[in-house]
Amino acid sequence: MANPLRRLIITIGSPMLLNGKEGRYELAAFYGDLLGMQVINEGWLLIAERPESKLVLALDGDGWEDQRPPRWPDPEYPQQMHLDILAPDMEATAERVTGMGATLLRDNSDFRVYADPAGHPFCLYPDHSSARPMVGRLIFDCFSPRSLASFYEGFLGSRERVEDSPERVVVDLGDDQLPHLGFQHAQFVAARWPDPAYPAQLHVDYRWTDGIEAEFKQRAEKYGAVRLPDFQDAETYADPASHPFCIQITA
Repeated sequence: MANPLRRLIITIGSPMLLNGKEGRYELAAFYGDLLGMQVINEGWLLIAERPESKLVLALDGDGWEDQRPPRWPDPEYPQQMHLDILAPDMEATAERVTGMGATLLRDNSDFRVYADPAGHPFCLYPDHSSARPMVGRLIFDCFSPRSLASFYEGFLGSRERVEDSPERVVVDLGDDQLPHLGFQHAQFVAARWPDPAYPAQLHVDYRWTDGIEAEFKQRAEKYGAVRLPDFQDAETYADPASHPFCIQITA
């Protein structure tokens, strides 16, 4: 069965100011240049390769707290979630991201960990399947990767694991336009949305066309999500590892 998601929106928290400019525009410029994305919505700042793309990045202050930005690998200032970016030319991409304000945090020889200009960690992996850098995986920190993977498999109806170990699980969503979802073992201070002292550094909006979203709201609670206070026009939940996410039907 084809993946029913209409759109996957990954919101990256942004500070009010970054390098003396509005933080969300600074991050939009960074990720837009790196990933070949353009602004598709000026209000709630959204970037994507094309207006109809299924994968969208949102740059917003929602959930951000300047007193607790990520300081990887410090678990008191955790990343909670991060992007694995696949790069066809590692050296050229590494030079590019540092030139745009990223900081190298760790070189693991087969991949590298960087912080974006606001401190969000992301990983660069060599991969020649694309002509330009692309988001290959969205990684969730959690205590039990297999347990959290089971939640998302039930919630999203995806069953193909491309990695499966006690420390790390990666699930293929069955759609070439969407990244894999990964789950890795970590111990950290979890988000407590909407408490700004325990912010969600990243969160995801799952959007379906009208008529089937009710099924996925039921699935979310069936497999272990907890309903949180709603945000604007979105129904908000926390997964079993406390990562907030939203379900919406609008474009």
